[in-house]
Amino acid sequence: MSTKNLPLVSPDTVTQAKDATILKDLDGEIPQHVLDDIHDHRRFIWWSLLFLNGSVLWAYYSGLSAQDYYAAKFSAADFNFAYLTTPVSTWPMFVGHALQLFFGWDKKINMWTRVMVGYVLFIGCALIILAQEAFNTSPSTGATLVLLSLGMIGAINTLTESAFYALSALFPDSSFTTAIQIGNGASGVINITLSTIIRLLVGGTSPAPEDKASINSVSFYIFFSILIVVCVVAMYLFTRLIKVDGVKYLLERNDAETRRRAANSETLGNHLARLWRITTVIMLPFVAQFIIFLVSLTVFPGIGCSSGFQYAAGASWANWYCAPGIIATYNYGDFFGRLLAPLLLTRIDLKWCFGLTWLRWAFLVLLLIGLPGADPVTFAGPTNSLFVFQDARAFGQFWQLFLNVLIGLTNGILSTITFALGPRLVPQEDRESAGALMVLALFFGISSGATVGWQFGANHWFGA
Repeated sequence: MSTKNLPLVSPDTVTQAKDATILKDLDGEIPQHVLDDIHDHRRFIWWSLLFLNGSVLWAYYSGLSAQDYYAAKFSAADFNFAYLTTPVSTWPMFVGHALQLFFGWDKKINMWTRVMVGYVLFIGCALIILAQEAFNTSPSTGATLVLLSLGMIGAINTLTESAFYALSALFPDSSFTTAIQIGNGASGVINITLSTIIRLLVGGTSPAPEDKASINSVSFYIFFSILIVVCVVAMYLFTRLIKVDGVKYLLERNDAETRRRAANSETLGNHLARLWRITTVIMLPFVAQFIIFLVSLTVFPGIGCSSGFQYAAGASWANWYCAPGIIATYNYGDFFGRLLAPLLLTRIDLKWCFGLTWLRWAFLVLLLIGLPGADPVTFAGPTNSLFVFQDARAFGQFWQLFLNVLIGLTNGILSTITFALGPRLVPQEDRESAGALMVLALFFGISSGATVGWQFGANHWFGA
């Protein structure tokens, strides 16, 4: 049969017809058959989102968790490496996400491509960090390569973590956003726990000074090799997740809405006006999300770790007090807070959350009364006028650990509730953008808080 006279149908025509079918119920609810499919695959979707966001945070935590290695390897670098790790790894997250959100770059690349490219780049960063150790680079060269990699990991979060938050916001209920949040907390818990176990297995509690370099190196190789494996598993899992019919529908519906705006020639001004309109609706959880992480990263981990080193006065347990001590107490508190949050969703509304986020500034004062303070030149102490545990220093050590549990617990509860409820204040077609705006507040809070915390140490405020 001849096909010469058959009408030609362009791919654009097919796409437009498909979009019209999807968009005909755009202003209505999600079709029942889609809801049924999401329900049937609920467990797989929930655990997949948990693992995927956990894997992104695993890359971030892995870059920051090897502090023992960094301290030994880069002590002779031409710059103060320790003070630069936090701002270098956090600000690229915020700047990158802000640029892609404001200019709509996230809409120009489909979600599968963003996620796959992100994980490939994570693996590349891990290989660069491992290569500077394998080739025994100079301290300054190695430190520069690691800082560049940490900055890239932060920037790559704008491709991956923001995509997962945006995906979770498309679902009709908040449980899938909660999965993202629990994945965040679980990653921190597993990361610091595994790091501690590796340190114990490789070097024990008190390794000989001459063995520390090789112990740090072996632990370092193991830790970053695990990161590469996690990234490969995440790539496979995400590919399976987006093939679930219910998930596929939500993504196609969101993409169709994006193409509709493009077809209507949405200008940059219209795009920014739409983002502002959404922001005004979600303003309460948006600001709360920023304050939550501003407070958390201002007080954690610097003040607690400084307290440990000052209490220890050169004793070998100082490094263990900071990590896993301070790091683990916060991470475990944060994880259990995220587990508790779904139980409190119907008991704490957004106004309560907003008020409680501001009350958390009390943690700064409570931590400072447990910080002895040390002179930055002579290291003599205590120099902090707020310090109250001079005659009960053992209790002061416990006090700082206990407070970090509470800081993590409240961070987990409040950040999960505000993120779960925020995007659901707007219609379905605006939820991805609302989720992206909430991520913007989250990243800005992390970056700002980490910078304030860095300044505490760099300027020795209150003897930190």
